Amino acid sequence: LQSMVEKRQVKERLDPYDPSVIVNEKPDKIKKITFVIERMAKYNGGQTSILRLGTELSKLGYDVGYAVYKTQTKSDMEECAATNLSNYQGTMYTNKHLEKLNSDIVIASSWDTVSQVKKMKGYKMYFLQDYEPYFYSFGELFLMAKKTYEQGLHMVSLGRWNKEMVEKNCKIVSPVDFIEFPYESKEYPHHKRDYSAYAHKKDFVVAVYLKYYGKRLPSITQYLLKHVKEEFEKEGIHLHLKYFGEDKSFHCEAGTNLGMLSKKQLLSLYRKADFGMVASMSNISLVPYEMLATGLPLIEFEDGTFPYFFPENSAILTSLSYEDLHRKLKAAIEDPSILQDMHDTSQAYLQTLSWAKSGKQFSDILERLLS
Repeated sequence: LQSMVEKRQVKERLDPYDPSVIVNEKPDKIKKITFVIERMAKYNGGQTSILRLGTELSKLGYDVGYAVYKTQTKSDMEECAATNLSNYQGTMYTNKHLEKLNSDIVIASSWDTVSQVKKMKGYKMYFLQDYEPYFYSFGELFLMAKKTYEQGLHMVSLGRWNKEMVEKNCKIVSPVDFIEFPYESKEYPHHKRDYSAYAHKKDFVVAVYLKYYGKRLPSITQYLLKHVKEEFEKEGIHLHLKYFGEDKSFHCEAGTNLGMLSKKQLLSLYRKADFGMVASMSNISLVPYEMLATGLPLIEFEDGTFPYFFPENSAILTSLSYEDLHRKLKAAIEDPSILQDMHDTSQAYLQTLSWAKSGKQFSDILERLLS
């Protein structure tokens, strides 16, 4: 079945796929910037980051737009964008405007938008939010995604990790810059917690970010937590697993699937929870930042990319062994000073980050094109 799905995906992407390498001519001026996405969708972390970056660039004086290459009405685009970021700035363009748009900078947002961007007017850039070949098993889609990094677009990575993956694995012929991976502190304010109370509690809520695709380890995460829950039950401690991030129809083991949550619902969950868990196996997402910002102790995987983004001792890092996770969780519950130390470390780091800072870094990259 998986093979049939992948074959269909390859066929769908082959017709618009353009493998050519472009000659990218630097602009004489930079005023109008257009991001190109597949379609605007609600509760989409990647698109929320694009909207945040576009909004910061708009605040700096650029004329920012967001264009879709699939059929979608402007009103639907605006509704979805407002759900992701209520105060976003910029103009929505349907696919009817793609050939008419005359931008100074046009930015691909994913590998399957690159071919469309190459047809458009303007200096071609590529905003990397992940190393997308890793979304697929080794094969046709893996190769098609990987080759887009070798087609001459000026790449800007969200965080250093994508940049290093591209430089290590691809024959690049264009610049690869990066901006720091930020988060929005105003939406997820700190929630004061009494970690010392953990030593006396018998019930713990674990908020678990879960997606169906492999880079989020959906099966491994549920397997670990199911067995950790069973181990704690033997000791009279109850773990209440609250999964979120996937459709409610997605079956989850030993816990409750809350579905896809709004920002208000997420903040409420983070405040009620005692631990959060995320599997960051490729580029990190906003969720670990949001959890830690609220003071929620975080569980991540030691084989993932979390240690690449955060200082040592910012979270509980587990192996793929449920015995290991049980042991580390038990130690943190019995000695809450472990959680306090992690909190202090992560908070100090988070205070150095902001979307305004990262937006200015992107603007500086643009300004260097003119100098």
